[in-house]
Amino acid sequence: MLNFFLILSFLFVQSLAEAQDTVPLKSKGNSGVQKLDVAPALQPEPYVASLGVFGSNRINETILRQVLGKDLEEWLKKGLKGDDSALELELKLADKVKNQFDLAYADWTVMQFFEPSDLAIHITLDVVEKSDIQKRMSFKSAPTGQFKDPGGLLSAWRDYEELGLSLVESGQLVPDAAKCPAVHCPFGHSHKKLKPFEKKFSEGVKKHEKALVEILNQSAQMDDRASAAYLLAYLNDANKVAMILVPAIKDSEPLVRNNVLRVLGDIAERNKDVILPTKPLLEALDFPRASDRSKAIFVVMMMSSGSQQVREEILNSSVPSLLAMLKGNQPDQRDFSHNVLRKISGKEFPATDYLAWNNWFNKMAKDRAITSGKPSNSN
Repeated sequence: MLNFFLILSFLFVQSLAEAQDTVPLKSKGNSGVQKLDVAPALQPEPYVASLGVFGSNRINETILRQVLGKDLEEWLKKGLKGDDSALELELKLADKVKNQFDLAYADWTVMQFFEPSDLAIHITLDVVEKSDIQKRMSFKSAPTGQFKDPGGLLSAWRDYEELGLSLVESGQLVPDAAKCPAVHCPFGHSHKKLKPFEKKFSEGVKKHEKALVEILNQSAQMDDRASAAYLLAYLNDANKVAMILVPAIKDSEPLVRNNVLRVLGDIAERNKDVILPTKPLLEALDFPRASDRSKAIFVVMMMSSGSQQVREEILNSSVPSLLAMLKGNQPDQRDFSHNVLRKISGKEFPATDYLAWNNWFNKMAKDRAITSGKPSNSN
């Protein structure tokens, strides 16, 4: 399992606490942010390890560099330096690609994996072709409801999250998901500064369950919906939490989807008796943002490990999605998709041998078409 990562706009040296998507999907033991006990001059520096494009066969890294030219290099340099003007350039470059290729969507994902001595950054331009809108962006309409903060839980959650992030950033805390009074909690409550939140969440969420469910589904405030997704995990009933959260996989905002999928990831990993619906999670493998796909593929990997039925559903509908992630530049998606491909195929081709996996899929699809009596689509 790859270590703690964060997704942020391209200001690589910004504080962890300023990032929206910084909570680990899964943290065990010492796999987390670690404060290095070395001289400042020897502290590792972040660097761009890979650049890729996901979602279109018309664009790859070479074409991207040709289209964006020196502006891309300028953005990369400014981002690494933490220059505020990188944000404006980031939007400009995404819009340029979107307009030039007449895309429905284009946005950057900058993902950093925190290893003790390697601050590698992987950058993906996530794009959606207009012909793929229905398949990849069929999200719910943004809700418009207005709600009060039930029992002060939403503000307390934000305090907990901010404090937890600061403790991780300073090296005082390694998130330990195993010691959690809920089906998911990003930082636990072992640290003395986080301990007071445990009772408030455990008791308050049960008391205000109905209001939190309404906020998750109907609040116009994206941050409140995202917080409600995490808070509802404190119902500590995996089946119930899963039933509540699954519809929100299709929320219009990526942060809400991210939080929902994180909780479902822990449920899938630690509660093998809970049967999650396969269809919405397989659909999420094609969602537009890397943060969507990283969480969805982890959930699918957990589900596939114990269910032949799930593996068969993946074989029937989602191998192209797995191959796209295997070919992509995000390390977690590549590793998890490789894991699933091995499970469903019984093959042991390495993750680096995309051609072997693609040939296996083409042969399997052809054989299945012959067996079913259907003509195969071959060029």
